[in-house]
Amino acid sequence: MMLVLASTAEAQWRTYENERHGYRLHVPPGAEQPVLSDSGDGVTYSVEHGQLRVHGTILMGRAFEEEARGRLDAAVAEGWRVNYENIEPRTATFDMSGDGIIRYVHGIEICDGAAAFFEYDYHRWDVKLLRPIFKHMAASLQATGACAGDTARIPYPTD
Repeated sequence: MMLVLASTAEAQWRTYENERHGYRLHVPPGAEQPVLSDSGDGVTYSVEHGQLRVHGTILMGRAFEEEARGRLDAAVAEGWRVNYENIEPRTATFDMSGDGIIRYVHGIEICDGAAAFFEYDYHRWDVKLLRPIFKHMAASLQATGACAGDTARIPYPTD
């Protein structure tokens, strides 16, 4: 794991980079004390408005679209209600709600059978405040290393 400044123009944003899976993501201002996963796949942050989880995964021969759909279906089985979904062959964005909490999920296929996702849980009344943050984060999630430049991109849902 490596935390670095994203740029001088965005001095409060930091970049989380996962060398194991080859991805990076801008982490919003206020993200506190990252807790690394035991597997090294990602990290969890406490953020001012909730919790942010960032993780990579090996697709194990599954298509990215199938992986994203499986994650969404599992969340629905746990009781989450889908508010928005856009699942495509190389990218996915969806948000769900339950018990006053909204979970925003964005993922990309990286390359070589890997993918990266971030999940941000927050209180429903913070949705307007967090939209620009999610837009920035979704745009910043990208492949690094040998896969750099091979990241699929989709517009943010409100574009």
